[in-house]
Amino acid sequence: MVPFVPPSEQKACFGCATAKRACDKQKPSCQRCDERAIRCQYPTTRRYLRSKSATNASSQHSNRVGLQGSTGQTGHLRTTASDCVADLPTLGSPITSSFTYKPWFVGLETWAIENRGVTTCRFSSGPSYGSPQLGDWTKSLWNWLRQWVDEGNNPFIHKQLYLDTGLPPCLEDAWTTLTAYFSKTALNTPLVMQIIEHRVDALLQSQPHDDASFMAVPSLQTIQHLARVQALFIYQFLQFYDGCIRQRAMADRSIPTLLQWCEHLWQSVILDAVHNEQSLTTMDMNSSDAMAETPTSKHWKAWILSESLRRTWVVCTSTIAAYLRERDGWNECAGEIRYTACQGLWDASSSAMWLQLSSRRDPLFVRSLHVDELLLSVAPTEVDTFSTALMRLLIGRDEMESWGRR
Repeated sequence: MVPFVPPSEQKACFGCATAKRACDKQKPSCQRCDERAIRCQYPTTRRYLRSKSATNASSQHSNRVGLQGSTGQTGHLRTTASDCVADLPTLGSPITSSFTYKPWFVGLETWAIENRGVTTCRFSSGPSYGSPQLGDWTKSLWNWLRQWVDEGNNPFIHKQLYLDTGLPPCLEDAWTTLTAYFSKTALNTPLVMQIIEHRVDALLQSQPHDDASFMAVPSLQTIQHLARVQALFIYQFLQFYDGCIRQRAMADRSIPTLLQWCEHLWQSVILDAVHNEQSLTTMDMNSSDAMAETPTSKHWKAWILSESLRRTWVVCTSTIAAYLRERDGWNECAGEIRYTACQGLWDASSSAMWLQLSSRRDPLFVRSLHVDELLLSVAPTEVDTFSTALMRLLIGRDEMESWGRR
């Protein structure tokens, strides 16, 4: 039974706190969220008796981020607002135990976007029209999308990311659309491209309306932001590089939307990280969810979500920058973030293998626009395929081949 919480102790919901607006703290939904028809979510206020060892462990690991299931339910209607609002895990849940492993990827500072909008952005002075660098990056993305169709994963969509919950409907649509695209013939190409158009329209129409005066983060969980970004990127990439003038024009119009969704995704991540410390102090150590998994498994799942967010952001911003660079001759720098480049971690088949790799070697937590700095410190075999593709985009084939001969 949930104990009564005096109004003086009840904190404002995430939406009002983020927007810096007064919250009437009513449940299940405050008036402000109710008027905007968005999800109203309050910080956890339950208190539990905890052992001394658990309390000490919590204080030692106050900067950790985990995964927890939502108690919300969603319908199964296609192309509705619930398509990307499923019962999925979130960042910001606690990892509480006596385990001493300290993850490198969860601190608030690790989510900083650096060098945003600077005129000296390395990417802006990099690839130009028809360069092999752009061709190699595009080829890598084609291969990754086909890999996702064939194997259910690729270097930016982890095989474990949606394992517990299943694909959100918006990504189910993207997968079936990709499958149709890779199987198209000269006779059915118009039909396939029409399906892509309809899927894009349905995805855009299904999402909550963006209120300019209110950040849209609370209406979606972080992983739900991630799912819609991945889905829209897949459609946009097909439209960019299919070769159809009509499709490319449509993709051009959706660039601002994808960039805005990427921004909302990142704001949601930061919101999770900000509230992480409070979540740590209210975890129910007796719950079945808390006891069902080992600390190693929780760290692994937290990293999978964290790394999937980071890589998806890099893929989206880098592809748009490369496309605009080729189309217009210049591009604005979206900035750079940190991600994990170490070979083997992304492809680890178990949490034990992931822990063994990450604890015995440098995870190579690098800046995305300076990933080529690894050329000076590690061998090519120590860097994964995602990083080598990004490095090839930034510095070209010649430097990469020279690195391989060292």
